[in-house]
Amino acid sequence: MNITFAAQKIKHKQKIELKEQGFDFALVYIEEGILVSKKTNVKFPKENILFLNIDSEILETKKDSNVSILYFSNCYFKDLHHIQQNFRLSYNPVDIFNSPILLNKSLSLKKENRKVVEKVIALIQQDISEDATSSIFIFHQIMSLFGLIEGILKDLELPINQSQDMAQEIEQYIMQNIYFPDKLQIKSIADKFQISANYFGAFFKKKYVKSYKIYVDDIRIQLIEERLVSNRYTMRQIVDELGFNDESHLTNFYKKKRNTTPSLFKKSKKIA
Repeated sequence: MNITFAAQKIKHKQKIELKEQGFDFALVYIEEGILVSKKTNVKFPKENILFLNIDSEILETKKDSNVSILYFSNCYFKDLHHIQQNFRLSYNPVDIFNSPILLNKSLSLKKENRKVVEKVIALIQQDISEDATSSIFIFHQIMSLFGLIEGILKDLELPINQSQDMAQEIEQYIMQNIYFPDKLQIKSIADKFQISANYFGAFFKKKYVKSYKIYVDDIRIQLIEERLVSNRYTMRQIVDELGFNDESHLTNFYKKKRNTTPSLFKKSKKIA
């Protein structure tokens, strides 16, 4: 058996862990309730679709939840060329499940898309049986789901096969432009890497477990402190170099992050 279906009510604190199920992939539709990542505490609300593979995080419920789960073994998608050619898909389903862009992410569905997903799930649920592996009807329904998913991903401008090196390229770009705040605006950096601003924010938080703003602010704080300790920079020089409006702007920024002033920090380092 390389496919199975489960439409069930998951009890509070019940866990979903793909490795324990003996399958390689799972497509999860949250009809009601909330699933939460055990590792990052990220919440996946109702009317969202989740893509899981064996490297996915363990999920659990914060309250009783209704979910529909399609479990797949890798061999279910064995003829990938046939799938793409006959169903006019840009990507085969395995690409979607293994995409670092979608792993441990969810897609929020619009009303019209929810109706389609729920209808397809209902059809699969009615027909699923021990012969599901060889059922042409179920196979076609599943491919129609992936066709719908591709349409959503294209609308959101999510690149399925985006290189995992993009994170490194973004880090380099930030460091190269840390002295130019205008170039570090989310719109600017999203345009630079040809991705949507909404996707960029989600991608960054997933990768670094902190928001893009906090990440950049942390770098600026580090640079400020390095310059304060070196005694080679005046406050005016630090202000000009890091793109602050004036000394008051820099002091307020620093105080908000460190709960002290730059002058007190500098004084504490001299005493130490």
